[in-house]
Amino acid sequence: MKKPELKNIDVKPGFLKKYDYNIDEVIGVKGRDRFILYTKKKLIRIYRGSLKSKALLSTYVPIEHAIFYSFEIEKNIIEKVDLENFIETKVYEEAGVDETEKYIIKYKIIDSMKDEKIVTVEIIIVPASFIENGYKDITDQTGYIDYISFPAFAYKALYDEKIIQKANDLFVVFLYDKVFLTFYHEGELLSIVTISSGLDKVFESLAKLKIKKFDINVFEKLLTKKGVNNLKYTNPEKTVLDIVKDEFLTLINIVNSQIEKIGLKYNVSEVDRIFVTSEYGNIEGLQDYIQKIIGIDTFGFEFYEEYNLDRLAVNPFLFLGMLEAHNAYKNQDQTYNFSLKLRKPTFFYRPSGRLFLILTAAVVGMGSYPAYLYFSGLSYENKNKELRSAVRELTVANAKLTNQIKTLQKQEQNILKERKQYIKNIAFIKNFIKSVYEFKYSYIPKSSELVDITVIMNKNKVYLNTLNYSDGIFELNVFSFKDTQIPNFIDDLVKKGFNVETEGVNYIDGKYNATIRIKE
Repeated sequence: MKKPELKNIDVKPGFLKKYDYNIDEVIGVKGRDRFILYTKKKLIRIYRGSLKSKALLSTYVPIEHAIFYSFEIEKNIIEKVDLENFIETKVYEEAGVDETEKYIIKYKIIDSMKDEKIVTVEIIIVPASFIENGYKDITDQTGYIDYISFPAFAYKALYDEKIIQKANDLFVVFLYDKVFLTFYHEGELLSIVTISSGLDKVFESLAKLKIKKFDINVFEKLLTKKGVNNLKYTNPEKTVLDIVKDEFLTLINIVNSQIEKIGLKYNVSEVDRIFVTSEYGNIEGLQDYIQKIIGIDTFGFEFYEEYNLDRLAVNPFLFLGMLEAHNAYKNQDQTYNFSLKLRKPTFFYRPSGRLFLILTAAVVGMGSYPAYLYFSGLSYENKNKELRSAVRELTVANAKLTNQIKTLQKQEQNILKERKQYIKNIAFIKNFIKSVYEFKYSYIPKSSELVDITVIMNKNKVYLNTLNYSDGIFELNVFSFKDTQIPNFIDDLVKKGFNVETEGVNYIDGKYNATIRIKE
C-alpha cells in the first residue's frame, strides 16, 4: 500500500503560519460581479458576504489599461546587467510612457527563439495610479487586495490546473480599438502582440448604413446575439451580415499573419488551438468563422464550465484571475501580482514580530543556563529510577517469551510439513490449468490481433510504413503528423492488453516516426 505524501500538509499552529487565511477559496470582484471559487471542490458560486474574509481576494487589470512593450537582447548581455533596472530604463526611454508617471512593470523572458543567441523580453506596464485608485471600491472595504492579475500571465493557470492540456495555443481578445494576442507554447508564455485595429472598424462600417438608433449598445448586442452567424439574420439584414463578415475577415487575416510570424521567429511549428472572445463576451458564430478561414480548431473562453454548476454568467478574465491567485499563493510565487496593497502576514512574519522573537530569545537565553543545570540533575535521577524498574519488568517478560518461542517452534515444524504438501498440490493444479488454457487459446488466429491494431491506428491517425512478424512479435514502423498521436496509439494498445515496446519517437522531415514491437 502506497503511503500518503505529507509534504503539502501544514501542521504549524495558527500563530506560526505566515497567513491566517484560506488560499483554497478565492473571492473575485469586478464592479458588481462577485464570485467565490472553491478550488478543491471545483465550484464557483455568487458571493454575497463581506469582502474581508478568510478567502483570498482577487481582481484583474483590464487589457485596455495596460501598455505592451517587448525587445530582443543577447543572452550574454542579460548576465552582465542589473536586469530590472535595465528593463525599467528601456521602458521609460522607448515604450512611449509618461516619464512623470510611476508604473508597475512585470516581464517574462522568452528563451524559445530560433536564434539561440538571443531572447525576447515581453513586458506589461500598468500605471501605478490606476492600481492605487482603480480599485478603491474594494480597498475602502478591506484595506487590501491579495492578488491583481493580468490575462497574459493568468492563462498559465489553465495549464497548471489541467483545465486545458499543454499545446501551442493562441488566445485572442477583440477590443474596441485593438486586438490582443497571447501565444503560449507548451504551457509557457511565448509572445504578446497587440494589433491597433479592432472592433471600431466594424462599428464604423455599420454606422455608414445610417441604421436608426444605432449606437455602441446596439452594436454590442448585434455582435453577441447575431455576430457572423448566417442563421441569425433575416433576408433584409443580409447587408449588415456582409459588412460584419468582411470586417472580421480583415481582422482574422491580420491575426493569421501574426501566426505566420510566430513560426518564423520562434521554435514553434504550428498553432494547435485558438481561444477567442471580445470585451463584450463571445461573438456569435465567430469561432466557426475563424476555424473555417484559418483551419485551426477554435474555441471560446468558457474555461470555467467545469466549475460552473449553477450556469452563471462569469467574466472569463475574472475567473482566470481567481485561478491565478490560488496558484500564486499555493506555489508562493507573487511574480505577476500587480497589487500594491497586500494583506499583512501573521504577527511573527512582520518586522515587529521578528524583533519580538529576537528580544524574547535573548532574555530567555541569559537566564537559562543555571536553571538548565538544576533541572538536568533532577531529570537524570528520575531517569535512573525508571530504568531500574524497566530492567526488572524486561527480565520477567524475557522468561515468558522464551517459553512461547519453544511452543511456536514446534508449531512451525508442523506447519512446514503441511506447506510442503500444499505446494505439491498447487503445482499440480497450475500445470493442469496451464494445459487447458494453452489447448483452448493457442489456436486463435493472428488476424484478430491485426484487426485490433488496425482499428487503434485509425483512431489515433497513425499510419503504417512497414509490418513484420517473427517469433511471436509484430514489428510496426509507423508515422504521424502530430506529436501526441503516436503516444496516444501506444497508450490505447496497452489499454487493449498488448505488450508494447518502443525506443521512442523521432521527428524527421515534418513527420513523427517510431518503431513499435508488439509481443503476443
